[in-house]
Order: sequence, then C-alpha cells, then structure tokens
Amino acid sequence: MFDPTPSAASPQSLDRRQLLQMAGSALATAANSTQSSAQGISASGVKPFRNYREVLARLEARGRKWRVLGAAPDGSPIVAVKCGGDKLPAIFISGGAHSTEHAGATATVEVIEQLKTQHQVWVIPARDPIGLSGFRHALSLGLGQPPKLDSHEQLDNFLRKHGDVLYDADGTLLVQIGEHGYANRGLLGKFEKGAKFLEPLLGRRIWYASRRTDTPGSGPLERAYTLIVTPDGEILHLNRFHDTAWAPAEVRCVRQLLAEIKPALTFDMHEHDHGAHYWMSARRQRTEEDEVWERRMAAEAVRAVKGMGSTLAPDSYSPGSFFDKLEPGVFWLDAGKRGQGLNLVDFAAKHYGPGFTIETGMQCPFEERVRQHLTVAQTAVNVFEQRYR
Repeated sequence: MFDPTPSAASPQSLDRRQLLQMAGSALATAANSTQSSAQGISASGVKPFRNYREVLARLEARGRKWRVLGAAPDGSPIVAVKCGGDKLPAIFISGGAHSTEHAGATATVEVIEQLKTQHQVWVIPARDPIGLSGFRHALSLGLGQPPKLDSHEQLDNFLRKHGDVLYDADGTLLVQIGEHGYANRGLLGKFEKGAKFLEPLLGRRIWYASRRTDTPGSGPLERAYTLIVTPDGEILHLNRFHDTAWAPAEVRCVRQLLAEIKPALTFDMHEHDHGAHYWMSARRQRTEEDEVWERRMAAEAVRAVKGMGSTLAPDSYSPGSFFDKLEPGVFWLDAGKRGQGLNLVDFAAKHYGPGFTIETGMQCPFEERVRQHLTVAQTAVNVFEQRYR
C-alpha cells in the first residue's frame, strides 16, 4: 500500500493538510500513467425528465433491470440498478435528491450506460420520485387527484381554498391538505425548531413549488421541492437524516443499500443556483491514505472539467461557512459545523470511504452540466481503479 508519510520531513513538523498535500504530490508522480480524462463521454441530445415515470421508462427501454428497495409515500418504487463489472470494492452513485436539480438526475441515468469500470457499481437514479413528478403530482397526495392549476400566480388562492392555513405572513403561505403540507415558497431556515404552527405536520412532509424561470425543466409547478418536518419540529430537506433513527422512506432505502454494498467510492449528483460555474465537495476521511486518494480523485476531476472548457468556481466563491477551500473547484465540507445531520456523502464518507458531492451550475447549458457530471465520475473512477489494481 502507498505510505502517505513524506520521508523528507518529520511528520511532527507538518500539520495534517501539509502532509496530505505532500503525499498527494508524491502519489501523483508515482502514478502519472493514470488517464484522468474521460474519453467517449457524451451528453448530446439528452433532455430533462418530465416525471419519474419517464426515468423508469428510459431504464426499461434500455433493457436495464432494477431492484426495488422500497417505496415513496405515493407508491413510487425506489429503485437501484447494478452496472459496471464484478470487482470489489463497490461504487455507489445517486442523483435527484432535490427535484429541481434535473441535470444531476439525468446524468445519474446516463452514467449507467456510459461509466466504464471493472468495479461493481450501484446507482439510485432518482431519490425523490414525488418531487421529480412535479407540484401538481405532490398536491394529488392530499387532494386525491392532480388539480387543474395552470400557473404559479394562481397558487396562493388555490392553497387557501383547498387547505387549512397554518402560516400566512410576509408573503409566505403554508397550508395542510390531508396529511401533508404545501407552501408557496421555500421554508428552510425561516422558522425556529418547534414552532407551534408546525405541530400538525410533525414527522410529515411539506412540498413547495419551484419558482425558477431561468432553468427549463425546473420551472414553476414543474418540480416539487420536498421538505420534512422532523418529530421535534425542524424543517429539513430530503438529503438529511442519514445518521438518525427516524428517517423518511427514501433515506432508509439508501442506507439499506449502502450497508449491503459498503461502497469505497460514492458520488451524489447535485446542482447549485449561484451561476454557471462548477465545484465539488469532499469530506474528511477515516485514514490519511483515504484522504490522499480522495484529494487526487478530486484534483484530476476538476482538471478534467476545466479541460472540457467549463468554468470552475471563482477564487472569491464560497458555498458556505462550513466549507474550506482545498484548491480551485474543490471544497472540504465539515458537517459538524453545518449541523442539520448528515447528508448522503457525509454518511458514506464517515462509514465507507471517499465520497463527493458534484455541483454543476444551473445557469450553465443543460447538456454541458450532464457532461460535467459524467466526466467527473469517469475521471475519479479511473483514479479509483489505480488504487485497487
């Protein structure tokens, strides 16, 4: 195995970041034959899925068989597809945790066909079937059928007419229809944990309609963003709960599969709404050797993205106070500083091995965003294979 401790200096004289940087440079020199570019990747002609049924239909049309892990509250199956080869350790890839980030969901389906590796790969192509199918579909869970709702401008009156109003102030409206909550805008960070008006929705869901007008496929009513009210009254989104005993069905399905396959590499395909630039996040690893390999996978991945002509996050950009910049386009995420529990990659990195959250810019052309996801996955897997050859 590679020894990450540099011999030219005493480890006691270096902090951990310096040690890892030196080790990463040595590893890159020792394995400079790695092909970091992703050859043959194509996103030409790919289009956003209009609903979850189209995801399953695409898989079926391509002859892909899936394994049902469980079901979302509307009965939609949460499915996983096995691809790649049979070599272990395994790789895990998912997308669509946030329904508005449709290039990530599309790329997750494409990666099943395009990723080249001898390693066993498991893919969950869409982690939020309800949200992907749109706000009208989410409303059908409370109303019994999809409503005739033509525009976002009609939404406030519609919600007041059909729901029990729980909150209505400062332009934010939240109602309960049946067992579920529905809002006219995002609620993350708006209310204190345990707010009295949330009591009817404890342990239940809130959906709000996308208000985007600059990203085709994620426009008003085309997507429903899924929020969860925890049993103690905190509003979180679906990409949390991976470290909690109480968790929504979609998260439990992911944890079940991770525990079975124990992936040594995880990707979660996301998008951000702060422009057209690319960035990715990594996590602290259980061992220094894992961190060295993770650093090299991330470095080669961002070089590949830059090499395809895409724009990396500018030097002045920061995703948040709980991120530390590692190098251009790569950030370390400290889930302890962020709070809110562990997301998928936090959890995978804590228990299984290196993991990356891929973030493409939603103002970037759709096909380019899909190609970025595929390029990063293939490039990082190329490095991963060098480790386990």
